[in-house]
Amino acid sequence: MDKATVGLEASKLECIEVDKLHLSADTNEIISNYDEETPAFEKRMSRYCRKVDIRILIYAIVLCMFNQSDRSAIGVAKVVGLESDLGMTKNDFNIAASLFTVGYLSLEVFSNFVLKRVGASKLLPTLGILWGCVCALQGVIRTKAELYVMRVLLGMTECGFTAGILLTMSFFYPKSRLTGRVAFFYVSAPLANALSGPLASGLSQIHHATIKRWQWVFILEGVLTVVVALFGYYILQDHPEKCTFLNDDDKDFIVTHKKGEGSLGGSQQLTFADTKRALLDWQLWVMTLATFSAWISCGSISVFAPELINELGFTSTQSQAMSALPSIFGAIAMLLAGHTVRLCGSHWLAGVLALSIALLGT
Repeated sequence: MDKATVGLEASKLECIEVDKLHLSADTNEIISNYDEETPAFEKRMSRYCRKVDIRILIYAIVLCMFNQSDRSAIGVAKVVGLESDLGMTKNDFNIAASLFTVGYLSLEVFSNFVLKRVGASKLLPTLGILWGCVCALQGVIRTKAELYVMRVLLGMTECGFTAGILLTMSFFYPKSRLTGRVAFFYVSAPLANALSGPLASGLSQIHHATIKRWQWVFILEGVLTVVVALFGYYILQDHPEKCTFLNDDDKDFIVTHKKGEGSLGGSQQLTFADTKRALLDWQLWVMTLATFSAWISCGSISVFAPELINELGFTSTQSQAMSALPSIFGAIAMLLAGHTVRLCGSHWLAGVLALSIALLGT
């Protein structure tokens, strides 16, 4: 073999070794991006979650605040003349408040099936517009029968929102990052009640020749909801695979990770087997019972607190402002829930402690 041939073979070997080094470096980078124990993975996941937080979580919290405010606006309207103007007596108001739940439960079961077919970017903003319109229409009713109908319709239009947002969040966030985001999302409920009292108090001070104070509460809150909901067509996304604000690397990263943890992706169809498996899980029914019990008291406070405070001798304006206090402390408690779990050493004990305190308060 001559020197020229030897030199050529040596050059080939050097090129192969260089290619191996590059391949090894690329492989190590890929592995580090998907290995949960590496700093590179944590950095990549944090960067991805921040993108989703800014575009989806913050908007979901804002729209949920309007959701909670619209359903509890009837409590403020009662204090500023709703009952007397509609000729309501005895339990008429209680019936109107309860009919919201009838409408809510009538379509709640089917909401997530519709979400999977239609997509969050279309369904959730549409629901926001619909319940905003229904809320505003409560401001033009003339009889208690019309109020009953509006309350049922309000429940029907709101029913798919919370479940839809939670399902959408489960598409975007990994299991390890989902719990904290859900907690922040649920903070929007007491925060909405805390802000809706003073807001409605201000709205009820508007004096008009033909539009009464309680009508302003419904009309303006409904219109504001419609405006906020319109932005959802641009902000909300169906699932990571079709997300417009994520680049291809982010999409591959989260899709690969969620497949590894066995999560149901947003592009996958929800089958009857998936539904059956969930319905046969005893933990689901225990959680349902606990949540049902807790929200009975929470819902009652948000609707009836202004009236109860008013009957203690406070003015209607003071009653609406003071009704925010339970919600303020509720929001603080939610933010401290993680610390409570760590102190108790158990989610079960932390839940019992929280519900016991709620029982004493109600």
